[in-house]
Amino acid sequence: MIAIALVGLVLIAVVGLLGRRGGGFDLAAWTVGGRRFGAVATFFLQAGEIFTTFTFLGMSGMVLGGGVAAMYMPSYLVLGYVGMFLVGPLVWRLGKRHGYRTNSDFLRHRFGSPLLGGLTAVLAIVFFMPVIQVQLVGLGTIVSFMTGDESSGTVSIVVAMLLILLFVLWSGLHGVAATSYLKDVLMVVALVVIAGGVLLARQPEGGLFTAVFQGARELLTIQPSGTYGTAWYVTSILVSAAGFGCMTLPSSWPAVLSGRSSKAVASNHVFLPLYTMAVAIPVMVGFYAVADATTRAGDENAALLGLAQATLPPWLLAVVLIGGAACAMVPAAGGLICVATLVSSNLVPSGVPEQGRLRASRITAAVVSVLVLALTLGRPDLMADLYLLTYSGMIQLAPANLLALREPVPVRSSAVLAGLIAGECVVLGAALLGVSPFGVNSGLTGLAVNLLVLGVAVALRRRTPAPREPIGA
Repeated sequence: MIAIALVGLVLIAVVGLLGRRGGGFDLAAWTVGGRRFGAVATFFLQAGEIFTTFTFLGMSGMVLGGGVAAMYMPSYLVLGYVGMFLVGPLVWRLGKRHGYRTNSDFLRHRFGSPLLGGLTAVLAIVFFMPVIQVQLVGLGTIVSFMTGDESSGTVSIVVAMLLILLFVLWSGLHGVAATSYLKDVLMVVALVVIAGGVLLARQPEGGLFTAVFQGARELLTIQPSGTYGTAWYVTSILVSAAGFGCMTLPSSWPAVLSGRSSKAVASNHVFLPLYTMAVAIPVMVGFYAVADATTRAGDENAALLGLAQATLPPWLLAVVLIGGAACAMVPAAGGLICVATLVSSNLVPSGVPEQGRLRASRITAAVVSVLVLALTLGRPDLMADLYLLTYSGMIQLAPANLLALREPVPVRSSAVLAGLIAGECVVLGAALLGVSPFGVNSGLTGLAVNLLVLGVAVALRRRTPAPREPIGA
């Protein structure tokens, strides 16, 4: 099985290497595909942002602890796409006109504030790097479980990171787009294969939900309190939907800015909500794991793999293994490009020419790869804890993004900076203290403080009298 895993990793990397087109390759081609992608390419790039190892493993594992609360993910995605349908085409037009490559470029230019652009880049890197690391941890979990050998998971992580870096350096976003096609096909096939195997081999007496109702009926309703209680469910949907719909995650920008037209961008947000129906498959498998009652405490994220291993022949398990590997490698590659572009576009001195920035992007990608690999092997839980704050931290950029779409921009950068810093302090403070009043997502609390400070700063600015002209001037 380890040989199959390695073959799958190499296959994905080869597709990524072949994704590069043409002899010339500049920074725009590496970061946003030269802004020439059609509706199909941008569709799969945006789908790649959704379907990661969290979808593949975490959704079924979450059912074991939270039951139907796991459906928060498709709920926020559908709402988020409504926001993306409205915001995406506007961002594309401004990006095409002014050459934006990142959210930081957008805010720096629209507010005329290099400080805001730099702070946005730093926040995006801090809150988004864990996404890359979690993909590698997920890959190691998949391979280790399938082979029954923990060391094989470590080998697969190292090989995958090296192959990801190889095709990212060579092909940039073109390579990520090419592998996205393969990844989504493999993922859907793997999920359908698992669902089919479970349905045929694990049908409990009286039906699935009868078995769950008799053994763990509390999982069929969202509980008023607890880890996945009503407050958590509602506020997590609001935070994630607002963050996703307002394009606060750095991974949302390449897919939108790489489109050749605003129509291609808008049309994707009509069909992508239908595509999220695939998320229901790991949720359903999670309920089968509840009814089966064979998953050990601490192994919840391996529930889907356990049922696959118990119900599928080896050759179909190979399909699942390669599909899971693709769900790790492609989002990790996209995240690597996002972080590298944030550094080269917003943290490298302004006088550096385009080729110098492209070189800086590639060097950053290599450095980040080594850092993430070291943390994955040495402290796999360190950044995973921060991953839980990704949406809570990034949603604090929502007010700035929405205000920047106005023409002219209605507020000054100082007010936006004050609100952003206040909101992030609330999120990080809540995380450090372990405080979550009434189970409310800290991102929503931080956003409320963010808006309050922003409003006060704007009001004070308007009440401050303009300086008088000296007499005789």
